[in-house]
Formats: sequence, structure tokens, C-alpha cells
Amino acid sequence: MPTIKFALNDEHLKRLEQMAKDDGVSIQDCIRNRLFNVSTIFTPVEAVNRALKKYSSGDTFTLPELYEDDWTIARGVAGVFGKQFFNFVETECSEKIKFNKMVDSGRRAQYKII
Repeated sequence: MPTIKFALNDEHLKRLEQMAKDDGVSIQDCIRNRLFNVSTIFTPVEAVNRALKKYSSGDTFTLPELYEDDWTIARGVAGVFGKQFFNFVETECSEKIKFNKMVDSGRRAQYKII
């Protein structure tokens, strides 16, 4: 896969970092999504909103359970999304959702609503 590099001044870097944080995605995904006008339901922000709407305090879930029939992403991409979700939960909303344990023979992270 080709790699594209470009330079940013400090102001633009800060703006890009904030845009990625607001979208709940990596800088790379933020650039790709905005450049190609990609809209996806598989973002950490969307997943947190779904979880808080769908589950109550004490409930547990995995990402495939959360998305149910909408869970259509490929295995490798799902792993990347899972890691993004884990990092987002740990840094941005650990007072609402916590990592609980690994399930499905260690293949999936289970989370708990606080």
C-alpha cells in the first residue's frame, strides 16, 4: 500500500489532532475519512454513544454484540477498530465504560457500563 507524506505547521497539526480526537479516530483515519468524504458507523465515538443508549449500568457487551446485524467489517479491520475503541474508552470515557475482560478464547474485548 502506498504511503503519502506531507508537512504541517504547528497550528495545522494541532487542528488536525483536535479533528481526529473529535471524530474519535486516528489522525490517519481522520485524513482519509475527510479527504474522501467517508462516513462510517465504526468509530469509537459512535460505539460509545450506541453503548450508552443500548445498555444500562452493570451490563456487559462486545463490539459485535453492540452493532448486531450492522457488524459487517472484516476481521483485520475489526481488530484495528477494537483497539481504537479500547484506547478511546481508556482515555476519553473511562468514567462511563470500562474494559471488563477478554472473551471468545481471547479474541474479543468485553466492556462494562459503569
